[in-house]
Amino acid sequence: MKKVICFHLYNDYSGSPKVLSLVVRGLVEKGYSVELYTSNTDGFLIGLEGVVYHQFRYNWTKNKIITLLWLLYAQMYMFFSSLKYMHEKDTLFYVNTICPVGAVFSAVLCNIPVIYHVHEKYVNPNILHRFYELVWRWFSTKTIFVSKYLQKQYFKRNMNSVVVYNALSDDFLNNVKVKEHRCKPYNILMICSLKHYKGVHIFVELAKRLPQYRFTLIVNGSQDDTTAFFSNISTNLTIYPAQKRVFDFLYQADLLLNLSIPSLWIETFGLTLLEAMSYGVPVISPPAGGPVELVENDYNGFLVDSRDIEAVIEKIIYIFESGEYERLSKNAKSKSLLFDRVDMINKIEAQIKEI
Repeated sequence: MKKVICFHLYNDYSGSPKVLSLVVRGLVEKGYSVELYTSNTDGFLIGLEGVVYHQFRYNWTKNKIITLLWLLYAQMYMFFSSLKYMHEKDTLFYVNTICPVGAVFSAVLCNIPVIYHVHEKYVNPNILHRFYELVWRWFSTKTIFVSKYLQKQYFKRNMNSVVVYNALSDDFLNNVKVKEHRCKPYNILMICSLKHYKGVHIFVELAKRLPQYRFTLIVNGSQDDTTAFFSNISTNLTIYPAQKRVFDFLYQADLLLNLSIPSLWIETFGLTLLEAMSYGVPVISPPAGGPVELVENDYNGFLVDSRDIEAVIEKIIYIFESGEYERLSKNAKSKSLLFDRVDMINKIEAQIKEI
């Protein structure tokens, strides 16, 4: 396979387009001809060198009917546009997340193999999510999962699948600087979507309960969305909208939190955890899903259920006040080095060659 056609429904600054941008760059470096179908929105998939772009209009709105119409348009665009590959040899469709079903239906008609790169598991899937999953199970040639946890959730006997852990880009790693001296007040960082199930309200409550620390929250939303969502926040909490570059925030952080609520959302990997660890920053994350494969209790952080806010507070204070911070920091850095970009791309290329 020398031509890889990639599909991603909605380009933004979340984890799945960030990982796809890394995959695309890696395949281009290896000499593959890469084309990319995605929305014409701002995000990590903009400006990738050596890539042929096919962009379509798609965005979320507060009006569900309008959003559904945009979704139908995006799926139809991917379906009809990708029919042109019907007579091309050595071509493969690379579908990022289970959402771009329009491309998959085109692949079926064109007899083109499909690799799915699956990042998510919906705790409470709606009808649309169930349809996406059904199409994926029927028509995928091979599936790449981002964690053993995610593979286990979906695995069936006849499923051809492999686990390939996410990694960090060279661009990211080249900007990593580990802070030599930590100064009070310590800074606690969280980077997440502007969703209730991500535990943003818990983060706000922690800031109120722990006035001796600084809290920084970066949410994947606009400034208007952020302003409308929050009210009555404490003075030690600063909130930022989506950021394309988070290097300075990670450098200034002394601890990173992931407060996803397990009953509502289970993290399947936890890319922000890995990013923080590369800076030597200990982490606290849920004791469920992909983070269990990244975080070891009292080694590079702690696994704590965010619904037990007293337990979260206890671990925060322990990390900063027990005298164990340097050990946790060094272990976090060491753990991050196990997730290598070259190894990730080589494993993905091996799947392509196998097909």
